[in-house]
Amino acid sequence: MPRAVTLTLMLALAPTAVEAGGGDYGLTPEPIAPGIYALWGAQEAMTPENGAHIANTGFIVGKAGVLVVEAGPTRAYAEQVLAAIAAVTPLPVAAVVITHHHQDHALAIPAYTERSLRVIMHEVAASMLAADAPTLLGFMTELIGADWTEGTTVGAPSETIAESLNIDLGGRSVEVRVLAGGHTPGDLVVIDGTSGTVFAGDLVFNGRAATVPHAHIATWRAHLASLAESPWRRLVPGHGSLVEDREALAQVSDYLKFLEQHSACAYRWGDSPVEAIQRKPPPPFDALAIIDKEYQRSIFQLFRAYDTGPIPDCS
Repeated sequence: MPRAVTLTLMLALAPTAVEAGGGDYGLTPEPIAPGIYALWGAQEAMTPENGAHIANTGFIVGKAGVLVVEAGPTRAYAEQVLAAIAAVTPLPVAAVVITHHHQDHALAIPAYTERSLRVIMHEVAASMLAADAPTLLGFMTELIGADWTEGTTVGAPSETIAESLNIDLGGRSVEVRVLAGGHTPGDLVVIDGTSGTVFAGDLVFNGRAATVPHAHIATWRAHLASLAESPWRRLVPGHGSLVEDREALAQVSDYLKFLEQHSACAYRWGDSPVEAIQRKPPPPFDALAIIDKEYQRSIFQLFRAYDTGPIPDCS
């Protein structure tokens, strides 16, 4: 099908064997720069009220096509994103980039691949999704309810990458940069040089406790330092509000440093995870969104990692 076909026509020609369930996500794209739109997720854990729309997504509009950042958590979510894009522009979706494999970012892939759209992930992220998606989908369904995940199926990207690439949207070149091995082994960021906008995925949490189930903290902090030195004007974090200075990146890095040192010292001292959790995060980390839940989960995850891997220096 030629790329000149409109998004409306692509929606009409989409497979009908599987229908989206769930409710209305109430998506309203917010323009944050010329041709750049964000859809803000809730600063919460996944619940039946938010339908797992807790991660930020967005899209970039060029002269010939649209690039979507993140597939989202459910088929219903992806269908509503496509409708929101169609309300903004008649241009077709040229590509979908997924920053990593976690369920709030990636489980809606089939809603795009079944439309024969180009869906891009890092090759390691795609492998992790293939291994983890059934479990992630089941876990998410338990948290938000089967009505939201009705029609959501396990899928795979149409394209995987190991090196950075550029996507031409017509008068607008967008970089998909590999910054892997930090938050997860397969992280990507999306950089629009025209507007100076970065979609950073979960390398950046703004005002929310970071999650570490697949993290290598030293590499993550190095990527944050690299991003802080890059000449962007605005940054869309994986979670939280728009970032327009480097303070949010420093806070993520500082929190990760605290988390690693605290958990490593507790492990070396012979404490249990429960004992480590009882020592609460100090300010300003105690004010982060859902800190109680994520701090507890992170301590248990890091202790498990130390059982089989290296234990960082806790000095």
